[in-house]
Amino acid sequence: MPDLPRTDRRIRARADSEGWRSRPREFGKGIEYHLSALPLAVQEALLRAEAREVLAETPAPPPAPVLELEDPEVARARKAEGDAAAALLAGKARARVEAKREIVAVLLAAKRAEDKADFGTLVGRYNDGILAVSDETRALEPRISLPSFYRWVKQLDRYGLSRLAGRYGNRAGCSIVDRQPQLAAALRGLLVEHPHAKATFTTEWLRARYAALPAEIAGDGPLDLPGVTAVRRWMKRWKRDHAELYTRLRNPDDWKSRYMLGWGDASAGISRLNQVWEFDSTPADVLLKDGRHSILGVIDVYSRRVRLHVSKTSKAAAVASLLRGCLRDWGVPEIAKTDNGQEYVSHHVSRIFQALGIEQQCSAPFSPWQKPFVERSFRTFSHDLMEYLPGYAGHDVAEREQLRARAAFADRLFTKNAVVALNLTAADLQKFCDRWCAAYHVRAHSALGCTPLERVANWRQPLRMVSNERVLDLLLMDAPGDGWRTVSKSSGVRLDAFDFLAPELALYVNQRIRVLYDPEGDAGRVWCFDDQGGFIALAECPELTGVDRKAIAAHAKALQHQHIQAAVQEARAEAKQINVKTALTEVMDARDAAANKLLHFPNPVSAHDTPAIAGAQAALDAQTPRPAEVVPAEKLNELRKKMAREDADRARRADRPDFATPYARAHWIYERVLRGKIAVGEVSAEDRDWLRGYVRTEAASSRNLERVLRDFFPRFDEVKATLLREEKEESADAGQQTG
Repeated sequence: MPDLPRTDRRIRARADSEGWRSRPREFGKGIEYHLSALPLAVQEALLRAEAREVLAETPAPPPAPVLELEDPEVARARKAEGDAAAALLAGKARARVEAKREIVAVLLAAKRAEDKADFGTLVGRYNDGILAVSDETRALEPRISLPSFYRWVKQLDRYGLSRLAGRYGNRAGCSIVDRQPQLAAALRGLLVEHPHAKATFTTEWLRARYAALPAEIAGDGPLDLPGVTAVRRWMKRWKRDHAELYTRLRNPDDWKSRYMLGWGDASAGISRLNQVWEFDSTPADVLLKDGRHSILGVIDVYSRRVRLHVSKTSKAAAVASLLRGCLRDWGVPEIAKTDNGQEYVSHHVSRIFQALGIEQQCSAPFSPWQKPFVERSFRTFSHDLMEYLPGYAGHDVAEREQLRARAAFADRLFTKNAVVALNLTAADLQKFCDRWCAAYHVRAHSALGCTPLERVANWRQPLRMVSNERVLDLLLMDAPGDGWRTVSKSSGVRLDAFDFLAPELALYVNQRIRVLYDPEGDAGRVWCFDDQGGFIALAECPELTGVDRKAIAAHAKALQHQHIQAAVQEARAEAKQINVKTALTEVMDARDAAANKLLHFPNPVSAHDTPAIAGAQAALDAQTPRPAEVVPAEKLNELRKKMAREDADRARRADRPDFATPYARAHWIYERVLRGKIAVGEVSAEDRDWLRGYVRTEAASSRNLERVLRDFFPRFDEVKATLLREEKEESADAGQQTG
C-alpha cells in the first residue's frame, strides 16, 4: 500500500502515534482499523480496489440509501454536553484535550490569515516547528497528520471538547476475570483472607479449585481460567481501585495512620497547666552496652513539656521514678492518661495516683490515638537527633536491614563476624534525653504559637506542689503485693514470712491497713497507714531488728486496755450528759455562730495536701511514743515488779541476747541508751570497741541504721559521738574537770 511502512510492527507504531481508530477483530486475534483513520493515499487505494471488485462482481450497483438529516437541536445539545463534560476531566485526559484544542485553533487561525494555504501545508509547518504552540502541547503532540487534524475538527463540531480526550479505558471491566463473575468473586475472597497473596499462588489456586469444576456448578460450560499475567494485572487494578480497603485488610495500623479521620481537636477542653498528663513507653532505637532499653515519657498537654526516663524495662518502679521528677519540678496533675500496660495499672502506680489525688484515665486497648500528644512527642524524639547516635538500630525492621546493607561489600567480606563496638550506656542515653527535652522546651511549637517554657511562664495561677521531698519519697515507696494487710491479734502485720509489730497496731486489730516498705533500704521496718492514708506507726520485725517482742507485746496490751477503757468511760460520760430539751436552742445557737464567723479572704497560694501526704509528714516527724502513764497504780506496780524480775532473770542467764546480725547488736547498743534504759557511761568498753569496729567495717549498714534512728531520736548524733569517743579523750576530759 502506498504511504505505509512495509512491516507490521512499524504500521502498529504509526497507528499508535497518530491515534488511528481501531477495535478488536470479531473473529481471531489482532485489531482492525477504521477506513477514515488511514492515510489519504491508503484510503484512495483501498476504495479503488474495492470499486474494481464490486464492478467486476456486481452488474449494477444497488440504489444509494437516502440519508436522513440530523436534527440541528439534537446536534447542538450533544456538542454542549461534550463541552461541559470536558470541564470535569483531569490528568492526562485534560492535557490531551488542551493540546489538541490549541493545535486546531492555531491551524484554523493560520488558515484565516493565509487563505490560499491548504491544511496539508499548515500541518507540515506545524511538524517543522514553524507554527508556535505551547511547550506542553509540543511535548505531547510533536507531530500530527492531516487525517488526525480533520478528525479533531469533526469531533469538536459534533461531540464537543470531551471527545478530544480520546476513548481510553473503554474496555475496562472486560478482562477474562471480569467476564466471569465467579472468578472475580473468588479472587476478592482470597484477597480478603490473604491480602499478601502472590499472583503465581493465586493462579495455581484457581486451577486447583476450578479446573475440574462440574458443569452444574460452572454454568453453561467450563470456566476459562486466566494465566498468571492476567491474574497479576487484575489484582494490581483491584488493589489500586480499592486502595483504602486493601490497606485496611493488609495492615490495620497503616490504615489508621493513612486513612483514619482525625478532624477533631484532641486538645479541646485543655485550659489549665497540669490539667492532663499523658504517659507512654517505647523501646529505644539505640543499642547500649548492656542491651536495649526502654524509654518512658510524659507530656503536659497544656504546655507540651516533655520528660523522658531511660529504664532497662518498662516497669512500675520506672514509672514511679519518672513521676517523682515531674511532681518535684512541674507540680501535681489533675488527670493522668495511661494505657493498659501492666506497669501503669499495677497496684504500685495506682496507689501513688490515689494517694496524691490524681485521677487516672486508661485508654482503650490498642487505641494509641487516645493519647496523641505523647505518641507524637515520641515520634518527634525518635526521628530527630537520635538517628545520629552511635548504636542507632533503626525505627523498624526495614530500616534496620537498610542500615546493615550500608556497609560496603569489601568491608563486610573482610570483617566477617566482627564485634560492633557499643559505646553508649544507659546513663549516657539519659543525659541525651535530658538535653533534648531542655532544647525542645525552648523551640517554638506550631500548635501553641510559642515555646513550652513561654507557655508555662504565662500561667499565673497557683500550682499544686508537694513541698517536702521526703514525703514524696515515702509515698512513692513500693507496696508489697497490693499493699493491703490485715492486722492479726496474734502476729501483727505478716509480710514475707516475717511478723512486724508496733504498739499502735493494737488499735487496728482485724482491720485492713496499707503497708509501705523500702526493699533496698531497711527491710526490718515498714510504714503503716490507715485506709484514709493517715500514718499509724513504724512497725518493726523482732527477728530482723533485734527489738524485744515481749516488751512490744506488753506495751501494746497496755495501750489497747487504756484505749478501750477510755472509750467506755467516754461513752458512759457522754450518755449521762445528753440533754435533749436544749437541742433546738443548741442548733439555733450553732447556726448563728456559724453565720457570724463567715469571712471573705483572698485566694492565697497554698501547698497541695491530701490525707496521704499528711500521714506521710506525720510518719517523718513521729517518734516512738513512751508507755502511757495513765495505767492504774496497782497494775503499774505489778508490771514493774514483773519486768524487774524478768530483767534480773535475763541478766542472770546471759549478759546480752543472741544477735542474728551485727546490725541487730548495734541497734541494741544504741537503743538502750536512746530509750534511757542505761546511761552512756554504763555501756561496757567491749560494746564500745565493737561499735567502733562496726562503724568502720560495715559502713553501709551503719549509715542505714543511723538514718533510721536519727529520724526518731533527735539526740542520736550526741549519743553516737559519746559512744565512739576514744578512751584517751575521755581521760583528758576527766582531767580537765578535776583540775
